[in-house]
Formats: sequence, structure tokens, C-alpha cells
Amino acid sequence: MQMHMNILSRTTFDFPYLYKFPGQSSSEKILFITRENSIMLWMRRTSIVLAAAVILVTGMFLGSLLVGSVSEQVAVIVQLLSLIFAGIFGAVGWWWVSNLWRKSVCIVTTQRLTKFVYTTPVNRHVLSLPLEMIVDTGAYTKGFSQAFFRLGTFTARSSAASSGVATDDDRGERINKKYFYIENVAVAEDLQQYINKLLYAFRHYPDQIETFRPFIPHLKGEARKTFMEQYPEYWS
Repeated sequence: MQMHMNILSRTTFDFPYLYKFPGQSSSEKILFITRENSIMLWMRRTSIVLAAAVILVTGMFLGSLLVGSVSEQVAVIVQLLSLIFAGIFGAVGWWWVSNLWRKSVCIVTTQRLTKFVYTTPVNRHVLSLPLEMIVDTGAYTKGFSQAFFRLGTFTARSSAASSGVATDDDRGERINKKYFYIENVAVAEDLQQYINKLLYAFRHYPDQIETFRPFIPHLKGEARKTFMEQYPEYWS
């Protein structure tokens, strides 16, 4: 099967997870890929559109005031500039938040939890937590927006939490690795249960971890039974 090499350019991730990501080792297999729910993307896009609309309306209003006090020509220039600026702001803002959402992904593998967090379309943080360093996990709803949209946050606590260790990332900056978060996802509780099973398998059956069943959201009951029949090479 063909590998999709550029994992950061895809908007959806389908099983089987035949993708590659920067820094992936040859023996490391992807068990799950996710990003923030698309609801968060549309909330940010809506904010950009509203801000552009405010800029446009403000410019048009100021232009109308200038008609009587200065000149009609100046008023037209002000309104035209506000239209241009609102259009540029809206287009760049839409492109900006869309790129940050698409490129920021979280990945569960047979060796670690890792995520790429883009702060600009070209700058990113890369954070990883090896499975052997995970002490415990949690899933909870945080804030009004998560409760309203039925989203959640998954968290994994690192063994570094007991000593307060902070390590350097690849850019030399100090990164606190006590907790690893996957925020604004609709399957936080299911993901927590899956990773707990993965950790058990990792600690008790390390020689079989390469064939551990990937995480497919909403795969329960008969659907899970059918999956296991279709892919007998996996276990969990």
C-alpha cells in the first residue's frame, strides 16, 4: 500500500494509518492520529470574518462622516482602503488559522505520544512523551466551549512530574514535560481507555506491541468484533 509521506498536509486520517511523520523511526508504527475538532477551526474562522466585517463597517462609517466635513473624494478613498484592508485581513487570517489547524497534529505510536504544534505557518513545537515515562492518564471537559460542543481534553502525566524535570527541545528552549495534552477532541475518554490498554500491553507484552490494535474512534461492540475478524494480525 502507498504511504502518504506528508502527514501535515492531510485534512483527514483514515485507517489503515499508512502515514509518515518527521522524526519517525523505522520500527515505529502509528496507532492513531488526530487534531483539534474542526469546530475549533470554524470558531476561529468565524472570528476572522467578524473582525474583517468590523473593519469594513468602521471604514464605511468613517467615510460617510467625511463626506460632509472634508470631501467626497477623501471619503471614497477611506472607504476603498477599508474595503481593501478588510479583504486582505480576512484572506490572510483565514489562511493563517487554517494552516495552523491542519499542521498541528497529535500522534500515538507504538513507542510514544507526540505532537506538532504550529505557532505560525512555518514555526512549530515538537513535543514527545515516551510510553515508558507515562505514569497515569486522564480525560476531562475544560471550559464552556468544550462542554457546549461535547469535546474533551486527554492528558498523560509523565514520570518527570515527581522531580519537576524540564528538558530542552530541539531549539534549545526549556519545555516542561510533566503533562502531555491532546485538547478539543470528541473522543478524549475513549482515547484514554485505549492508551491505558496500550500501556498495559507495552509493559507486559513488549514483544507483541508492534501488532497492537490501532485506535479507531467509535469502534465498539459488533464493529470491533468485525474489525478483529478483518484484521486478525492485530490484538488488544
